[in-house]
Amino acid sequence: MKDDLIRQYSMLPQGSSVLCAVSGGADSMCLLCWLNELRPEYGFSLFAAHYEHGLRGEESLRDAEFTVEQCGRLGISCTVGHGDVSTYAGVHRLGLEDAARTLRYRFLEETADRLGCDRIATAHNLNDNAETVLMNLCRGAGTRGLAGIPPVRGRLVRPLLQTSREEIEGYLARHHIPHVEDSSNDTDSYTRNRIRHQLLPLLVQENPSVLKAIGRTTELLREDDACLCREAEAFLETWESNGAIPSKRLLELEPAVACRVIRLLCGNSVSMERTKALLAFAKGSERGVLEIPGRKIRRERGLLYFQGRN
Repeated sequence: MKDDLIRQYSMLPQGSSVLCAVSGGADSMCLLCWLNELRPEYGFSLFAAHYEHGLRGEESLRDAEFTVEQCGRLGISCTVGHGDVSTYAGVHRLGLEDAARTLRYRFLEETADRLGCDRIATAHNLNDNAETVLMNLCRGAGTRGLAGIPPVRGRLVRPLLQTSREEIEGYLARHHIPHVEDSSNDTDSYTRNRIRHQLLPLLVQENPSVLKAIGRTTELLREDDACLCREAEAFLETWESNGAIPSKRLLELEPAVACRVIRLLCGNSVSMERTKALLAFAKGSERGVLEIPGRKIRRERGLLYFQGRN
């Protein structure tokens, strides 16, 4: 297990407090034990958190009990949260995967706040990153979507992002670390599982190093995206005033930068179709109003006024 990524991104500063998300599965048990191994060298405090989604009945409760037991053996305090993902998904019209992710991260953030943790560590690995890229590619995505899982986002850190599932299993075997299996990983009902079980093996046949190749590509795309975002931020620093920007200056930008200016003004969830509609709207000269979810853009005297911004 290499800590190059940890050092590159200063994921575990000395004196910090780290909350490790632990499902009880192979990836998260590897992360928990590895962080516990690194704790004396790096000088951080370590806590654990487990979220029980209420989706797999007794198996789900078994995972929670297992995680608490393993944390106890390591002398690590573990906070357990419970949720009703199915109900939440129905109320908010979300798929089960999206609903589970939303509730899990909310629980992790709230737990980190309560414990005073500077970092939240999750066990996303090289395979997860490749699967995410392929999912986004199938759905249609720009640079940000194809850049995969970021190593750091806010206080979220992913120390295993350059570690393959094969390497994780080797670490568990060498150190005799137990883990539980999630039966939902065996079904092809979910998009990620179909990509994992069917598509990725085909790509590995074409290139045995495809996971690392995708990882290198995502790193390059993150650098490109960061550069373009900096240009968009610089544009707003220069031209934004009282929530308005000059239409002419926006249209003079390269499309990749203009799209990022719009995302900064309207939120990252704004679709490509609405982005194009807004750029077309910016070409008009008469007074007008364009409405998109959560935003109203007013065109007047060569300026675009963005109302309802975050």
